[in-house]
Amino acid sequence: MVAESSPTAAELEKMKVSDLKELCKEHNCKVSGRKQELIDRLLEAFASDDDILLLEDDEELFVGEPIDDAEVIEDSKEEVFEAEVFEAIIEDDLDDELYIDESEEEVFEAEVFEAELFEDEPEIVTTPRVATSSRLQGESLISSITKPTTLATIVIMLIIAGGGYWYWTSHLDPFVADPIEYGDSMNFSISTGSFDVEGEEMIREIDNQLNGALSKVCEEFHVDFSGTGDINIASGDSSELLNPSDSNLVGVVQARDAYGLTFLAVEQQLTHDLSASISSKTFLGDPSENLCSVQATVDGYSLSQSSTSWTELTSKALLSTHTSVTLNNQGEETKVEALSFGVPDDSLSNLVPDLLLPLKPVELTPIFGNSLLEEGQTGTSGKWRWEVGSTISVGSEMGLQINMAHTEVESCIGRANMVLHVVPSSPWAVHQQVDIHLEKSKYDSSECGDFTEYLLDQTIPDGSISLQYTLVRTSGSTGTGMIDWTAAYGNRPGSNSGALSPSENWGNSGTHMPDNSETRSWPLEDAVACIINSTLEAEEASSALLSGGYVFKAVDDRSHGQTEWNVSWVDDNDAGWVVVEERTENCSILSKDSLSEEDKPAHRRESIPTTASMKEIEERLIDPNRYPSLAPDVSSSGAIHSDASLGYLLTVPPEANDLFDLLDGYKEGTVVVFGQREWSDAGMDHELSYAIDGETGRMAGWVKISTSS
Repeated sequence: MVAESSPTAAELEKMKVSDLKELCKEHNCKVSGRKQELIDRLLEAFASDDDILLLEDDEELFVGEPIDDAEVIEDSKEEVFEAEVFEAIIEDDLDDELYIDESEEEVFEAEVFEAELFEDEPEIVTTPRVATSSRLQGESLISSITKPTTLATIVIMLIIAGGGYWYWTSHLDPFVADPIEYGDSMNFSISTGSFDVEGEEMIREIDNQLNGALSKVCEEFHVDFSGTGDINIASGDSSELLNPSDSNLVGVVQARDAYGLTFLAVEQQLTHDLSASISSKTFLGDPSENLCSVQATVDGYSLSQSSTSWTELTSKALLSTHTSVTLNNQGEETKVEALSFGVPDDSLSNLVPDLLLPLKPVELTPIFGNSLLEEGQTGTSGKWRWEVGSTISVGSEMGLQINMAHTEVESCIGRANMVLHVVPSSPWAVHQQVDIHLEKSKYDSSECGDFTEYLLDQTIPDGSISLQYTLVRTSGSTGTGMIDWTAAYGNRPGSNSGALSPSENWGNSGTHMPDNSETRSWPLEDAVACIINSTLEAEEASSALLSGGYVFKAVDDRSHGQTEWNVSWVDDNDAGWVVVEERTENCSILSKDSLSEEDKPAHRRESIPTTASMKEIEERLIDPNRYPSLAPDVSSSGAIHSDASLGYLLTVPPEANDLFDLLDGYKEGTVVVFGQREWSDAGMDHELSYAIDGETGRMAGWVKISTSS
């Protein structure tokens, strides 16, 4: 009876590795390891089943037939390349979007944090070396930069995304990168770290996005750093499941997406404890005089950082990242907390925090997939070119050295090189050297292309950014729970099920994004009406709004008791701003000015998207069921705080060159609703900034900075 339901050893030898793993799953066996190890586990499982049957039915144990060793070796050769190499090719051919989605967000998501569904541990095979090439491909640079996302973002996301290289010593068999598992962890040290920014335009661009953090710095900014860190994959318990029937998924945790909906996710935490010295040039006297001092160095900085990311189980999409950074400057402490959903979007400076600390061990599976790694092998992953070097020794293990370079960065805007040491026992590189240098002046390379050169000239400030460091594993532990990245689960929200359905089509003839607030006493409708009626005090703005112009930016300020609106307008000929204040009986124009031709945005009604109302967005911001960590800081008693501002910004493509109109997807503008709040409590001063998509209600994220009073 047993023989009818349990394959013999000889039958198991003729099966593929993937089929053996399915059998292992059915019999609760570990699914990683070499083919012979899988067979041995199955035979033990069958024997255990037979023992139970003997107790019940008093039957004899079936013994398998002897096998031929030569046949086993030959079959092993075939199975490894069928199961490991060919599967990687099929997966890539099925869906190029595995690595780059319709927006560049997926580059970061797929390569930085997400792991592919590769269940294998290293397969040790006695086969001749066969030259294979990875086919993990991304879209071209040209197709990427023709989207609204700028080249600068794409380049840096690819850099942060990693790249890797393996190293082993003299008698190392080829192996496949180990995927991460629940409970995996690694401690590491960081040395010879440096982050350098040069060029006044680059400094000012970064300063603008960091709310004046570098306002006194001019021309040069340098940071030298070293320290320690660790990375680990959480292992959640059954209480994290959305449906108790999904007991096979224990290890996941609950996490919210950008719409505030709850999914099951894999949690990864990355921490750093660093010491640093900072040197820079600073302005002498009034910055407007542009007099820069000699370079000076300040020691005594220490920085602690913790970053936790949640990647959704079924889609492998990065849901959110929470980062907490504490900076101690000779006893003065500053704490920054940030929660972002997905990845940074459309500017170089939005990525500065990630550039300062992309000190993450490179995860190997997203780079190499199921490629069999051995000395001399070459391949590509996206636009990273990699080559496996000689075998080397890492402690008691053998490994491989892999050299990587980003081909399009190299040919167009600088260099991005990585050298990784990899061992079969670790899902992360155990040693990595990073050398990144981005410089706008390099875009005149003959390999860059005229069109790419034009876009670089429009999107990247003059100057350079460099990052170098060495990261080395100091200890680590192996997890015990395999991650099934394609698993479905009960009570999973639908894709984009939390998105708003925008209905305000104000691009046709409206003057502004509809507000419609019922809780704020003086909504934007009243402020715009006041400006239009103030034909003497705000003549230019009134005339523009009456003859086809519109408001591209508006921000309210209720911190003084009476509401003030700062309204920025544009028409075909001019642009400017007006500050208007609510009054008991009427309203008052407080100040106004025109924008220079250089600062004037494009006037393109056809690019204004259909949006939600500000009221709908505001209701999301203050909803504690969607964003429980934001709501207490931005609202009270079901309404937005009186000292919290609320506004929107419309961004449309430039109209200076019809070239952009030829680019698919570039005509559409975007609307972001944003705001700030400043307050003090418990001896700390707090500043909160937040942003949310004005069309769908998708939260971009928020940043909270706290300093000693």
